[in-house]
Amino acid sequence: MLIGPIVLILAAVPMVAGKVSPDGPFGPGAEHLDCSEQQWYRGIRVAGGAFLMGGLVWLAAAILLPGHFDTLREEREAIAFIGATAVAVATVVSTMYVEGGSDS
Repeated sequence: MLIGPIVLILAAVPMVAGKVSPDGPFGPGAEHLDCSEQQWYRGIRVAGGAFLMGGLVWLAAAILLPGHFDTLREEREAIAFIGATAVAVATVVSTMYVEGGSDS
């Protein structure tokens, strides 16, 4: 149950650090940007921060919740629900930032 949040955290760290290029796997390519590269890097940092926080919440749930449920199935479902919710919130936050930032 720890693999998902750890992968999410490891993917978010380079985004927060600004080490992801628009020409890399996360980017559309510099020639296809609808914004400046500076705006793109700012958006990637915000998205990375949102996913980092989501990963940390998910990791905390995976570490702290075991042993608090009657069955293993309830435990796994609760951790999966918290993880899915954290990822969904991070996705919405990053999308809202990017969509809001494209108007300016």
